[in-house]
Amino acid sequence: MNQAHLSGCDLLVISPHTDDLEIGLGGTVAMLAGKDRRVWALDLTRGELGSNATPDERWEEAAAASAILGLSGRVQLELPDGFINPQDAGQAAQVAVVVRRLRPRWVITAPDPVRHPDHIATPLLVGRACHLARMANWRPKGGPGRIWPAGGDLPPAAERWETEAVFGVCSDGDRPTFVFDVSATWDRKLEAMACYKSQFERDDRRLPTAINDPGFLEKIERRGKTWGQRAGVEYGEAIAGSAAGVVTDLPDQEWR
Repeated sequence: MNQAHLSGCDLLVISPHTDDLEIGLGGTVAMLAGKDRRVWALDLTRGELGSNATPDERWEEAAAASAILGLSGRVQLELPDGFINPQDAGQAAQVAVVVRRLRPRWVITAPDPVRHPDHIATPLLVGRACHLARMANWRPKGGPGRIWPAGGDLPPAAERWETEAVFGVCSDGDRPTFVFDVSATWDRKLEAMACYKSQFERDDRRLPTAINDPGFLEKIERRGKTWGQRAGVEYGEAIAGSAAGVVTDLPDQEWR
């Protein structure tokens, strides 16, 4: 059955930490939101093990970034930072509940699954949760966690929900399924990332980390230009997955 008319959002981006969406897909999210697509974010943890800032400070930064990107909403769970576990039934249940309540057409995990253990584990957890969300006889319980905008709520959960596709941000050197042209929204991505001063700015008050090293933002810039060059545009963001699109004609977009 075609569920598109029942969908609660067009895209749900699921990340382990509040700044991961902006790093991996900030330009894509801003581009789609500008086309009136309903884009939500789900952050799995509060980032309590982060070297800089408290979870509440990071949530305030996420709220500011969400407004800049034009998100329809953002949810933050309280899974244990540093210990995302695809085998944990309770963690999978919490993600599946949000999937059933938001009813997304597409799910994308961000950022790419490298370096941080939570980044590596998140795509596996999300894949399990999306599969479980399809099973009508499975009845997990769980609240939606913290929600932006403040005072918002999620719709009641569907009995089951099947996403059309689950993708992840494409790692450097891998083969993408799609490259989004984010040339027009690249500055918006950088503006949203700049909201996370506690994470990306280095000064005497903050511990040095991999992401507040000036070279990190240079890496993000190079990546955007590399994917853009691959697609024949100025800046690009790439995703990869096993889903295959079904077409009845040649698409209007160029195919590279």
